[in-house]
Amino acid sequence: MSFSTLFTPNSATKAVVTSTASVRPMTGTWFVSTAMIATFSVSRVRKNSGRLLGLTALAMSMAACNTIPKADMSPVLAEPNIPIEQAYGAFDRETISNAEQPSLASQRWQNFYSDERLKGLIALGLENNKDFESASLAIEKARAQYRITDIRDLPTIDGSAGYSRRRQSSPIGGSQTGDSYNVQLGLANYELDFWGKIASLKEQALQNFLATTAAKDATQISLISNIAQSYANLSYSLAQLKLAEATVESRERSLFIASKRFEAGIDPKLPSLQSSASLENAKLAVLRAQSSILTSRNALQFLVGAPIPGGLIPTPAVSNVTTQEIFSAGLPSELLRYRPDVLQAEYNLKAAGANIEVARASYYPSISLASSVGVSSDSLNDLFSSGAVGWSFGPSISVPLFDAGLLDANYDVAKIEREQTLASYERSIQTAFREVSDVLATRATLGEQLESQYRLQDNFEQTYQIADARFKAGISNYLDVLDAQRSLFSTQQGILDLELQKIISQVELYQALGGGANFGVPTIIPVPQYTNVAQLGRAPGNSAEAKAAYAIDAASSARVISVQEAIAIKQSNSPTTAVFEPTAIVDIDNDNDADAAVGVLIEETPVEQVPVTQIIEP
Repeated sequence: MSFSTLFTPNSATKAVVTSTASVRPMTGTWFVSTAMIATFSVSRVRKNSGRLLGLTALAMSMAACNTIPKADMSPVLAEPNIPIEQAYGAFDRETISNAEQPSLASQRWQNFYSDERLKGLIALGLENNKDFESASLAIEKARAQYRITDIRDLPTIDGSAGYSRRRQSSPIGGSQTGDSYNVQLGLANYELDFWGKIASLKEQALQNFLATTAAKDATQISLISNIAQSYANLSYSLAQLKLAEATVESRERSLFIASKRFEAGIDPKLPSLQSSASLENAKLAVLRAQSSILTSRNALQFLVGAPIPGGLIPTPAVSNVTTQEIFSAGLPSELLRYRPDVLQAEYNLKAAGANIEVARASYYPSISLASSVGVSSDSLNDLFSSGAVGWSFGPSISVPLFDAGLLDANYDVAKIEREQTLASYERSIQTAFREVSDVLATRATLGEQLESQYRLQDNFEQTYQIADARFKAGISNYLDVLDAQRSLFSTQQGILDLELQKIISQVELYQALGGGANFGVPTIIPVPQYTNVAQLGRAPGNSAEAKAAYAIDAASSARVISVQEAIAIKQSNSPTTAVFEPTAIVDIDNDNDADAAVGVLIEETPVEQVPVTQIIEP
């Protein structure tokens, strides 16, 4: 639709009437006054449509003095350079990765975790954690900011009332004193969004809102994972304490035996000293476990945001906190859907694209409408009955003629910001892929380490039993028994550490895949409530289907394309190169050597050269 077509008398009349009818009046008086403005304005536009058209043509011709950038309709291509459609590598026997089995992230946290105490703590954390509360409030702030942008498509109507008392002297003597009352309604400068600036600002605000919701989901995922890990740490700290206390009791008996044998002259003092050292090591293990319990409990209480109820304290060495026997990692492409940090980066990229359109629309003229109507009288009683009525209406056009390159600089900044957000988007995908791969690498040998550690425990238990029997039979000394005890205790501590790592790796895998957000819970996405007069023919419909399609399109995630499609997009985009053309060579210190060059930086788009085969005739 051309600019001139929008200003035919019929379309201008419809625009004014629609804009006034869309205002929600507070009282009947306001409604009537608004209708009066519409009537007067319509009449004026009909009489002066030719002037407005001429003024518009003049503005467009002046705007043509600026070089308006061509709209870039090509898709944005992200290249994270990872095997996004291939299965992950480095698996243990409990982990799979294929297209048939969906990712763990598709499960809600209520279904993924099986420990009821842990689920109770997670629910408390989502209710009381201050970081999560702040992230939730940020969504409400972003929603309000979207409403502010949406309201820009409505005209602003102001009302004013005034009173003044005046006295005027007469040249022949005497004076006159009078009062003056006036009431006025005015339509402030209402911008007609022919070039889509306000529409692009709306799109930017919507994408910022969606990025904020994704940030909240990322906060929730991190919170749930940290609560689960702190829960496991507390559980295994309790198990370490239980093991250390049992070891202290055992070594106290060993020290008693070694001391008695030394006092009886059966053994030298060395076994007694080593028994005492082993006892002190066990007591240190008790103290370390107690300290770990306190710190783990403090961390858990901080995450939950409230005192931990006694019934939600974990049991020592919980064997499992999830419902899974086989852990499915899915494919790397599923990270684009489930990782909220990747989605947040994508929404930021879309917002940066909308900002480019805002900068591009600034090259065009800014067209605004303003009108007012009012009454005035010398008497308050007959202000609305016999007062004088006045009104005014008129468009205004502001055209950028000379700005010393400010518009070009703003447009370049917007384009560079989009390239930066594109790089951040690609990096977020790479980070997500690396985090999943790191967890899988940890899990790859964890099961074998546990099996080896359990075999060591069996070995040292048998070694201890044999050493103890040989000592009681008088075949060997007590040092062999002490050595077997130390080895067995160290192995048992290692088993607890590995069992903890196993549970932590399950939690970390769920987090790295993007599990823990409110999957399946609908997101409340704001949609435009108002339409600019200039966008009436291009705006989406007000039906429920149109609004739903608008929201779904705005929140849709990126599509994975083939290599051939990526090559085609690259070939369709002509790269630009910056060329420095010097205009002067400067020798600052007069030593006949050039110190600097002064010139201009020119962006050029290279033309693709098609090679031609030369045919040489004999």
